[in-house]
Amino acid sequence: MTVKRKKKGGFSGGRTVTVAFSLCLLAVVTMIGMYTVGKSDQQQKELEQKVAEAEREAEAREQAQAEAEARKQQETEEESVQEETQEAASGSAARDRAGEALADASQQESAEDGTASVDGAELESEFAQTDPAGTGETVILDEAQAAASAEAASGQAALSFSPENDQLLWPVAGNVLMDYSMDKTVYFATLDQYKYNPAIIIQGELDENVMCPAPAVITKVETLEETGLTVTMDIGDGYEVVCGQLKELPVKEGDTLQAGETVGYVSEPTRYYTKEGCNVYFEVRKDGESIDPMSLLQ
Repeated sequence: MTVKRKKKGGFSGGRTVTVAFSLCLLAVVTMIGMYTVGKSDQQQKELEQKVAEAEREAEAREQAQAEAEARKQQETEEESVQEETQEAASGSAARDRAGEALADASQQESAEDGTASVDGAELESEFAQTDPAGTGETVILDEAQAAASAEAASGQAALSFSPENDQLLWPVAGNVLMDYSMDKTVYFATLDQYKYNPAIIIQGELDENVMCPAPAVITKVETLEETGLTVTMDIGDGYEVVCGQLKELPVKEGDTLQAGETVGYVSEPTRYYTKEGCNVYFEVRKDGESIDPMSLLQ
C-alpha cells in the first residue's frame, strides 16, 4: 500500500515541473516578442521622425533658394532701373547742353526787325577765325551753330509744293476784306484811292494766332511801312508766302516750321489799313511774281 502511493506522488510532481517549465518558456517567448515589437515600433517612429525632419529641411532649403532668387531678381531690376535713369539723365543733360548752345548761337544771329542789326565783323569774330595758314578759309568754332545751319539747310532742301497736289492753310479764319487784283485796280478805303493789290487782306482779331500755311523756312523778317512786321517764307519749288500785319513773332530767319505752327499774332493795323481794321496781309509768289492765293487755299 505504501509503495503505490509513492509512485503516484512522483508522477504528479513531474507533471507539475513540466507545466511550470512550459509556462516559464512561454513567458520568456512572450517577453522577447513584446520587446521585439516594442523595439520595431520605436524604430519605425524614429524613422518617420527622420523622414519628417528631412522633408522640413528640404522645404526650408527650397524656400531659402526661392528667396535668394527673388532678391537677386529684385537687385537686377533695381540696377536696370538705375542704369535707365542714369541714361535718361545723361540724355537730358546732353539735350539741355545742346539747347543752351543753340540758344547762345541764336542770340548771336542777325535778325532784321526794322530797328536793330548786328555788325558782321563782330559776329565773325565770335563764331569764326581766319585760317592761320592764310588760305582765307574760315573755321566754324560753334558746333551747335553748324548743326543748326545744317538742319535748316536740309529742311529747306526737303521743301516741296505743287499746286496740283498741295494746298495752303488759311493763316486766320476770317473774311476776305480785299481780293487779289493785279489786272485792274481796286479801291483802298483808308487811302481813298484805287491801286493794284498783290495779296488778299484777311480779317483778323487783335492778338489772334497766325498759322504757317505749309511746311516752310523763314527767309526774311522785316518791318515795312505798309504791312508792318512782315514774314517771308519759302515753301519750296519757287513758291513763297508773305504774311504781314503781325507782332510778337516766336520765329526768326532760318527757322523751319510745319503747317499749322504759329508764325506770329495779329497786330493793330498800319495807317494804310485803319478803316479796314485788324487784318493779315497774305501774299503768294511764284519765282518772285505775285499770284492769286485763293487758287491755292483749301
